[in-house]
Amino acid sequence: MADPISLDWECVPEGWRPTDARAQGWNHPSIVERQRHLWAIYSELIRGTGPLAFRFYTKGAITPNDEGAHNFFMTFAYVLARAAHHRDSLAILDWGGGVGYYALMAQRLLPELALDYVIKELAGLAGLGRELMPWVRFETDEAVCFSRRYDLVLASSSIQYAQDWQALLTRLAAAARDWLFITRVPIVRRARSFVVVQRPHDYGYLTEYISWIINRNELLGHVEGLGLTLEREFIAGGRAKIHNAPEESETLGFLFRPVAARDT
Repeated sequence: MADPISLDWECVPEGWRPTDARAQGWNHPSIVERQRHLWAIYSELIRGTGPLAFRFYTKGAITPNDEGAHNFFMTFAYVLARAAHHRDSLAILDWGGGVGYYALMAQRLLPELALDYVIKELAGLAGLGRELMPWVRFETDEAVCFSRRYDLVLASSSIQYAQDWQALLTRLAAAARDWLFITRVPIVRRARSFVVVQRPHDYGYLTEYISWIINRNELLGHVEGLGLTLEREFIAGGRAKIHNAPEESETLGFLFRPVAARDT
């Protein structure tokens, strides 16, 4: 019997192929349908007073007492608090922010803070987000998003889905006036960055998509070469055993500041 893990994740040795239909896997309508179904559950948990200890990406019933998820969300709270220090308002770009869970969480965690919140998403998720979170600005045009700068730029589980993740990081860093938070990134430490295919059928997404597993030194070297410095590194999730991969990956997060901002 085949290893069931290999059905979910598999290395793509030929690398990223621009003509591969899987590169557009996040556009599948099942993703929007699944998120519409989950919104009522997640938004109630976020608006409540219990622990933020649930995963947005789960196969079965939502478990609201996941310690790993709680760690990740408290990391987000820490980053939000750092960015909001001595401020009455905060401009945030959330790259690949889905239907707005982080925006809602930011609103609940720091209710005194005025939020100018922009989410860059694909058309389907952006359309649903506008229905669910009308106070958030959802954009599908990269040029519009990068026409201004933000106090905090957030990219959670998103840079790995860009064919040229280095170029995307360059633009995100340029848009970050004070803070750049890249998180939920699948990382390896020894192997060079490589491409995988993910088949998330058990999660209710009837699609598949390709993404990068990124070498830690490649990521840090690229961002630091842009004039940013690492403020803090975080554990952002579990490990993935990927069929035929050169190395098991871990999920990490990184908070960066421009060198000039850190020196002030």
